[in-house]
Amino acid sequence: MSILKELLIIIIPFLFIGVVTAENDLRESDNQEAMEYSEEEESDEDEEELELNYSANLYLGYPVYTTETFSYYDKSNPVVGLSIGTPFGFQAGPFYATVNVEILRYIFEGTEASKKASYAGRKFGGMAYQVGVNTGLFFNEFSFSITAASGVYHEGTGFIGGVNLDLPIGDLPIEIRLATRANMIQKNDGITGWVGGGISLGYEF
Repeated sequence: MSILKELLIIIIPFLFIGVVTAENDLRESDNQEAMEYSEEEESDEDEEELELNYSANLYLGYPVYTTETFSYYDKSNPVVGLSIGTPFGFQAGPFYATVNVEILRYIFEGTEASKKASYAGRKFGGMAYQVGVNTGLFFNEFSFSITAASGVYHEGTGFIGGVNLDLPIGDLPIEIRLATRANMIQKNDGITGWVGGGISLGYEF
């Protein structure tokens, strides 16, 4: 019996040390797996937030500054448009650049207060069809971007440049865009343009 007691006294401490070591190793393994899972989950969330998709924006704006031409066509009307965003382009971290398509309708009218009475009742404007690039960056769920597009206007070619701020609406795939636009277009005897501001309601597919 004394020999058995001595053996137990020797063996039990080693068994205890082995159990404690195994438990610590198991805890470290579980913690490592939890950290790896958390990092993968965060990475997946970041990728989801920064994903580029198709989008459609209905725009409503108004000219706030016009060039000399519009002293003849002195009545400004709201500018309406449709912008289609595509995922075609590239993305590097929070920065992105994509191809956009824009359709625009703009009408200016001459009134009796026109610089020339002969312009009363006449209209300047029509439809514009443009293709361009929208480049910017994501910060959290918001997006700040610059738009540059060119295309066909009612009397020739034209160009538009703009600054946009996209504001999400909760968890919905809908966003509000605040925009400032500068337009430069051809006319029969030269070039004219205007600067306007507006708001659009967008849906991301």
